[in-house]
Amino acid sequence: MTTFLTDSIENGICFLTESESRHAIKVLRMKNKDELSIINGNGLYGKGEIIDSNPKKTKIKIYELKEIKKPVPLALAFCPTKNSDRNKLIIEKATEIGVTDFFPLISQNSERRKWNTEKFEKILISSIKQSQRFWLPTIHPAGKFNDFIKKISYKLKFLAHCKEGEKIQLKKNSNSLESQVVVIGPEGDFTFEEIELAKENNYKMISLGNNRLRTETACIAAVTLMKL
Repeated sequence: MTTFLTDSIENGICFLTESESRHAIKVLRMKNKDELSIINGNGLYGKGEIIDSNPKKTKIKIYELKEIKKPVPLALAFCPTKNSDRNKLIIEKATEIGVTDFFPLISQNSERRKWNTEKFEKILISSIKQSQRFWLPTIHPAGKFNDFIKKISYKLKFLAHCKEGEKIQLKKNSNSLESQVVVIGPEGDFTFEEIELAKENNYKMISLGNNRLRTETACIAAVTLMKL
């Protein structure tokens, strides 16, 4: 059963957004009485059938609706790469795995210092539908590394870097039942000063193995270890 996003559910009726309506009616050739499932991105999941196959505002009659509990926060803070496709891959795969919050960071060695959040909204929507998630993750505005490290509040906080030093195993020290955040650096790594600042703010230093990973690989590997 194909899943669609709606932004309103009232009295057993909902309407698909214009883009979702167009996809259902024009692309998938769905028609009246066809069944589908719907989510609203805020924990509601339902099943219903089309009662008005308007390609701009498809109307759905809901016959089953349930509320899904909000997941435990799992945040990914990362320094975006200069390649948009690689950033899209991070958002897509991390959403499928279960990340609830994305924090694009600007560090001393960042390749990209501007971030357009709207550009990635469609990827979030597509990913939660594909992976059967019911809560839409939040992409926060880009912020400076130092500010983020000082202000963010999670039960478990981890930072990955490639420099020498004492590090713990992420798999053994993470806990999916607690709020968690992992910070992944740019291709040029974090500076010694940035690493020290993280330590001062109770971040645990982690290693993701002996190989030096690209940013997107490190992001996906880290959240996989924390979630699965």
